[in-house]
Amino acid sequence: MKFKFLTGDINWWTFGGKFISRKFNNGEFDYWFVLEVLNWNEHERNPKETYNVSLSSVSPSEAGEKNLKSACDSCGFNGTEDFLKDPIAQVDILHSYGVHTPVWSANGNNLKKLLREAHRQAVCVNGLYGFHMDQPVNSIGTSGWDAQKGNILAGLNKGGAR
Repeated sequence: MKFKFLTGDINWWTFGGKFISRKFNNGEFDYWFVLEVLNWNEHERNPKETYNVSLSSVSPSEAGEKNLKSACDSCGFNGTEDFLKDPIAQVDILHSYGVHTPVWSANGNNLKKLLREAHRQAVCVNGLYGFHMDQPVNSIGTSGWDAQKGNILAGLNKGGAR
């Protein structure tokens, strides 16, 4: 699976960045994977592990207009900008706003190994997308389906809290 640079610093291995996959469709809606690289040295002193690489699923159609508007407001846009019609811009804004489903994350000191594993995980998640989305993404039982719609507290309404 290939990823293209989405946003971040040109020196992303030092300062972090985001990458986006091509568009996928599960039979009901389109979605993209966002691979994010964080360098913990930017956030804390002497971390045990240098990098975090995470993989998320983002679907603008599942997020809906209300979440997209909130995300645009949060990023300083009024929602009428022409570039916001581009689904890739919508994916970036929704991911930054937190309307996405985390599907994999790992910390380590070898960025090359982490990126290789993230690519493997993306292929696996894409192949078994429904199964991964059925999994809870937080301790209250919110599924990946609900998280992708921006309903992170859905698990409270399902009786999934323990």
